[in-house]
Amino acid sequence: MTPLWAVFLWVALLPPGLPPEVAIRGQVVDPAGAAIAGASIRVLDEASRNTIDTEVSDKDGKFAIGGLAQGVYLLAVSAPGFQEKLVRVDQSQDGIRTLPALGLDAMDCDAPGAKCNRPSAGDNADPHPVILMRDMTVNTNEAVDLEKGEMVPRDSAKADVRLDSAAGTLFVVPLNGAAFTTSGAGGSCGKTRNKDPLRIDGRGPASEIVVFTGHKQCSRLFITSEIAPGSDQASFHVVTRSR
Repeated sequence: MTPLWAVFLWVALLPPGLPPEVAIRGQVVDPAGAAIAGASIRVLDEASRNTIDTEVSDKDGKFAIGGLAQGVYLLAVSAPGFQEKLVRVDQSQDGIRTLPALGLDAMDCDAPGAKCNRPSAGDNADPHPVILMRDMTVNTNEAVDLEKGEMVPRDSAKADVRLDSAAGTLFVVPLNGAAFTTSGAGGSCGKTRNKDPLRIDGRGPASEIVVFTGHKQCSRLFITSEIAPGSDQASFHVVTRSR
């Protein structure tokens, strides 16, 4: 991790005539605005999704990143117990930039590894990871309802998403009337619906994808391990609520 004072000193000591490079600083906070110490900040090149640098927030939730060239980056911000957040940073100019506070949302009981008293029971109470290769599909009929502890019944066998790739870029694509959205109170789907393919390479564990299915259900796909650029597979923990 680069200390804040080192970023300022590094910029100040650059030889005359050389333009300063880019430095980014910020703070990671929880939904109440309290600092999150030990949060991971991965710096990704937006185009390639390669990890350029990794920093960790200090006891005050603060971090500093130096030595970057001009360009567009993604910050993949995560911490235990919180959902990963992708933040786009357009650093087309040199100098030091301070970001607004980066707020992380807490995981809920559907997330893998969450410490909750699950109201479910039975052989299927805990979902198993679903590993998808390119061109494979997910039918949320095979997801688990954590409230009932059973496979979620469906009237149709149609799939909801497909894993796809193009030129080394990995996407999930909605199928059969499905769309990507957000998760609201009680696990319900948000009102905004997007049917465009969603790029997922570079995302890490605890990154969540919410799907409003063609069956008008809300399915949630949690990425269980970091997806390396150029990969043609992804592992998901899938939960669909029947309510």
